[in-house]
Amino acid sequence: MTDSKHKFKHPISGEPIGLGKHLSWKIQFLIRRWTFLGIITLVTLTCVIWGLSDVGVTTWWNVWASYMALFIESVVGIAVFEQMQADGRAIREILELEKQEITHLKTLLEKRNDVA
Repeated sequence: MTDSKHKFKHPISGEPIGLGKHLSWKIQFLIRRWTFLGIITLVTLTCVIWGLSDVGVTTWWNVWASYMALFIESVVGIAVFEQMQADGRAIREILELEKQEITHLKTLLEKRNDVA
């Protein structure tokens, strides 16, 4: 069922996903690591110390860190929103199946009562 739009697989469910979702998962894989947090912390401390003698460094880092925060939150937010939509579709399908099953069971009970 993979077409040109869905040539990647969801890393958890294995469902086909598009390039955007694939890149989102790759980015999240990189940023949700202690290594990433450690590197960002070291760069921040370096810029703070260096910024004591050169205000431009602090300004540069503030702009860059603000952009990174916006970018990371957007990537994660989009992924969460898309996952909620997918979950909602799955839940609605399950509810529809349950309704069909209940209808089927009611029909069987009615037939059983008619026979008895």
